[in-house]
Amino acid sequence: MSFLWGVATSAYQIEGAVENDWTDWEAAGKLSVSGVRCGEATGHRARWEADFDLICAVGANAYRHSVEWSRIEPRPGEFDEEELLFQRRRTEALLRRGVEPVLTLSHFTHPRWFHAEGGWESPEAVARFARLAGRVAGALGDSVRWWAPFNEPLVLLLGGFLAGKMPPGRRHFGAAATALRHMLEAHVAAAAEIRRLSPKASIGIAHNMLEVVPDRPDSALDRRLAAAGDRFYNTAILQAFATGRVDWGLPGVGRVAFSLPDLPAAIDWVGVNYYSRVHARFGPREGLPGRVFYRDREGRGLTDMGWEVHPDGLEKALRRAAAVGRPVIVTENGIAARDAAREAFLREHAVVLAHCRRMGLPIAGYFYWSLLDNFEWLEGFRPRFGLYEVDYATRARRRRPSADTFRALGREFCAVTGAGAGSAAASRR
Repeated sequence: MSFLWGVATSAYQIEGAVENDWTDWEAAGKLSVSGVRCGEATGHRARWEADFDLICAVGANAYRHSVEWSRIEPRPGEFDEEELLFQRRRTEALLRRGVEPVLTLSHFTHPRWFHAEGGWESPEAVARFARLAGRVAGALGDSVRWWAPFNEPLVLLLGGFLAGKMPPGRRHFGAAATALRHMLEAHVAAAAEIRRLSPKASIGIAHNMLEVVPDRPDSALDRRLAAAGDRFYNTAILQAFATGRVDWGLPGVGRVAFSLPDLPAAIDWVGVNYYSRVHARFGPREGLPGRVFYRDREGRGLTDMGWEVHPDGLEKALRRAAAVGRPVIVTENGIAARDAAREAFLREHAVVLAHCRRMGLPIAGYFYWSLLDNFEWLEGFRPRFGLYEVDYATRARRRRPSADTFRALGREFCAVTGAGAGSAAASRR
């Protein structure tokens, strides 16, 4: 199998121009920055072919992206065939360029009707999501081999069902637990639909992982909180996919346990989204056993998102993901900062990635977030993650020096497996 060296985006963050639960959230003024709307985002919807050329220009042989459910199924049970044909054209355009598509079905956004009918708290959500997966897989067929039904389910559960900072804006552990069960059941159902229509498909999960450490290493309470937070955020999902047993909870907040025996068979690879580490300090407040936050412990400076840069945490995340017993892909890794810091970030994380491969971990790919600057959810357009800068007034793209760093690193990683950029997809045509 050729090593996947790619870039990542999500549909809403670069396309916008659709009405969904996030546009309602923005209209209600619930972003961290006031008065910001996604609008047409980077204008990718009209510029997608030129943007696909940029993927090739940075030496990527793979592209992780998502579909927008609200466009495909604007009303329950009514599918937009033109949109499905459009997605087929895009997929074929990637393959012509020698770029392997890696498709995410759900990257945080949902149709309005989905929430109106109960969202992820409704048992019907499982069948609704499987229906989406079937229609997309039917339209794309074997042109897509790599599929991720969900991006960062824990982020959605924390933001949308516990903290109330993302749609649907809930603050209830019971709601989060119900949503978790239905999302995992939906993964199983979606995987079955995709495999039925595309037997060669490889199914994964894009799981966000943070290194969680005690803020005061000599504090037993901080250590216990860090361990509990680590299980809650990092390992519970991994163990669920490895064993089919779900045990998810946090002391003082809640706990849910159940079995889903079909879950391990519904995954072929594990995706790790890794950006940073957090520090845990015990101290009950607002119904929580403590708090987690970022510190600049290593003197690298915090990113524009306020995150610590900690490359060593990537190795721990990859080792734990590999324990599931499947190939591992870094499905996201990136930084919002000045470009010199981005170049250093890429090199430092590449060192860790190379070390993990030498140690025998089954690393199958790496995706940088992101190809372009984009709409960064609650933070709007301020953070800049892209290998290409976007001028939001004109939507012009400008290549950053970090794109050259990314390309050079890609040559080294693909050379190890004897796979030049584009060979994986080109071999299928």
